[in-house]
Amino acid sequence: MATSIAFKDPEDQAWEQVSAGVTRTLLRAEPGEKRVLIKIEAGRTYPPHAHATPDEVFVVAGTYCDPGVENGRAFAAGSYVYYPPDTEHRASSPSGSEGCTILVWNAGVPG
Repeated sequence: MATSIAFKDPEDQAWEQVSAGVTRTLLRAEPGEKRVLIKIEAGRTYPPHAHATPDEVFVVAGTYCDPGVENGRAFAAGSYVYYPPDTEHRASSPSGSEGCTILVWNAGVPG
């Protein structure tokens, strides 16, 4: 049985603005799994939110912070952060940094 390989080329990504200096693109959404790439400019913050399911963050580039994690600890590219269910978080990138790009995956509802 042949397996279908899914992919998206960079020029085909549809980016949407979440808030000032924060954009995201949906990479994959299937029942029980969702993958989103998020870009956060330096000094900007994704709106505070929580999920009923775990949220996992991999820092692709730049510097990622969350004021709720170890008093706003900075995470460099290659870092991984796990948020248990119902954990409120505020993804950000510190002022004076180069901003950040993060890959977020969770068991959220597609869309």
